Amino acid sequence: MGKPVKYRHSYFQKVAWGEMDAFGHVNNVTYVRYFETARADYFTAESLWDSPLKPVRFGPVLTHLDMDYRKQVVFPATLEVSLEVDSISSRAFTVVCSMWNQNEDCVLTGHAGFIWFDFELQKPSQIPDVFREKFGSK
Repeated sequence: MGKPVKYRHSYFQKVAWGEMDAFGHVNNVTYVRYFETARADYFTAESLWDSPLKPVRFGPVLTHLDMDYRKQVVFPATLEVSLEVDSISSRAFTVVCSMWNQNEDCVLTGHAGFIWFDFELQKPSQIPDVFREKFGSK
């Protein structure tokens, strides 16, 4: 694991009591949901979709997810979930993520791979130039 960094987009996630497991810390699968919620906020802020609830012809589809758990989190807590597009090609892109507790300790790092998808034709499609240009130069 490399040294974690904070990325351009931040989303603040409150930990709920019910997200803890029998071991007394936030259950590992809960972080997947945190990453998902922060990505939806990021994609909305960057206009990758008009609304996560509105049907669209084209959009991002998750193809891969990996996470490295670095430190336990317990209730009560608020995590800063930071993320950004790390790499982009003609049909795919990767989002990197780091999560930080209130003491500025990195509790998780992760990567998510996406393809740009044509939901009408049910196959991968070209990422629009506007997004490739926006995310291709950080």
